Amino acid sequence: NPDPGASLENEEAEVAMLSRVFNCETSMVASINDGNPDPKSYAEAKVTKDWNHWWETMCTKFKNMEEEKVWQVYKKSDLPQGRKLIGNRWVYVLKDDGRFRARTVAKGFSQIPGKDFHENHAPVVNDTTFHLVLVLKILLQCEAGKFDIEIAFLYGDLDEEIWMQMPEGYDEYYKKTHGKEISSTTHCVKLLKALYGLVQAARQWWKKFKEVMKSIKYVPSTADPCLFIKEGKDQNTFVIIYVDDGGIFSTQENIDDIIQALGKDFKVKYIGKLEHFVVCHRIENPERDTIWIHQPKLLKHLKENFNDLIKSTRSYKTPAGPKTVIMRPQEGDTLITPEDQSTYRSAVGMLLYLVKHSRPDIANAVRELTKVADGATPAHWKAMTRLIKYVIDTEYFGLKIKPKKQEEMFYLEGISDSEYAGDRDTRISVYGYILYFCGATIAWKSKLGRSVTLSSTEAEYFAMSEVAKEVIFTKQVIESMCIKLKSPIIIKVDNVGAIYLANNYTTSQRTKHIDIRTHFVREFIEDGIL
Repeated sequence: NPDPGASLENEEAEVAMLSRVFNCETSMVASINDGNPDPKSYAEAKVTKDWNHWWETMCTKFKNMEEEKVWQVYKKSDLPQGRKLIGNRWVYVLKDDGRFRARTVAKGFSQIPGKDFHENHAPVVNDTTFHLVLVLKILLQCEAGKFDIEIAFLYGDLDEEIWMQMPEGYDEYYKKTHGKEISSTTHCVKLLKALYGLVQAARQWWKKFKEVMKSIKYVPSTADPCLFIKEGKDQNTFVIIYVDDGGIFSTQENIDDIIQALGKDFKVKYIGKLEHFVVCHRIENPERDTIWIHQPKLLKHLKENFNDLIKSTRSYKTPAGPKTVIMRPQEGDTLITPEDQSTYRSAVGMLLYLVKHSRPDIANAVRELTKVADGATPAHWKAMTRLIKYVIDTEYFGLKIKPKKQEEMFYLEGISDSEYAGDRDTRISVYGYILYFCGATIAWKSKLGRSVTLSSTEAEYFAMSEVAKEVIFTKQVIESMCIKLKSPIIIKVDNVGAIYLANNYTTSQRTKHIDIRTHFVREFIEDGIL
């Protein structure tokens, strides 16, 4: 959303630029494969006109598997007693840039806990960290590059013994390349490394990547393990990783150095400037002082799926009406059909992903819609279509990152608020906050509390503790990047009672039950952090 203080000419120029880029992006996505769906199976891929392309991609994958020694072929008679073969399937995707991608995916749902896997958690870079490094990219005037690790999961070493059925097509490939005949009826494979679809695949890949980064002197952040830092003479280098997609922020020379270093252990593809990350599209203006984030591909899906539903919906200037609160259905209320309920959940899921990356303006309205994801009424359906209509009408809106240039130290600032007893069904209060780094938005939240509060002061105090948690996390991330932060960090609250509680030790009938949260915020205030 353009600066409210900017002149009309600048605002129109900015919107026109976003419109051109957005339309170019969505039209490219729409014209790649003329709307033909991707094959859903190996048998379906064989009868498509693009089978030669799919087979060529599959052969490349088989070659990669053998080079990385992902599996070893055995006869089924060698299968240990009591062990079962897990299944697999092919997944085919035609990428937005026209690349054919095929991947063998294990059917991880058939793995047995405690035998085929133990731990399965793998981190990805935090959203706040991602926005934070974008702000630093502007303030430090550094370059931002993107890399992709090909066949990333195949680098992970397995700690367990896993046996799998032979992938479809491998017998034909094996005969052509090795001159020997094998059959899926008599042979199977033993996995030596992780494979896509395995429950522990992402974890094993993450452990491998972390090990390699440490070997080239990159230190993971103590707060966000997917942020790696290396101090340099001219400029520090920051690397973020989201599964197999990575972003590098530094000088071009440092970027080239780390790509070369990673290339010794992985097949790394350097994509160039960071214009796409995960599902976000990033636009940087020529002055290099502003970054826009928006999600044209997701908005395109919204249009395709819901354009017919919102044809009769008039346009609104807000995502929801003032004081709009969704009430959960009561006994006797008419619910929408199961098919419409599935559509409702799909819409809310897409809107949640917009909120996550680029549209904080709809966060509160989407939170209200999530309350009835298991049973919506026609009134809820109407609120959903209104919000989708608003989002599509404002498709050029996005997250604008424009920090204030610093002459002194970097600073954080948080703002919190609450609506006392905002949920009409449970009388639980609603909390919200927004966090700024050098004037640029990096975190936001609209959240329903976990328990009933007994006063507006208590509700505001709980909201304050929520933003305080985000502040402390962000502070730890910034300090792990060897950046000094101005202290104390200011949190703005619009309730005198909550401010008094935070700054003074007091016990009364109204506040004596607010125990842990009270000590949490007061402790950081006493230490001069907040």
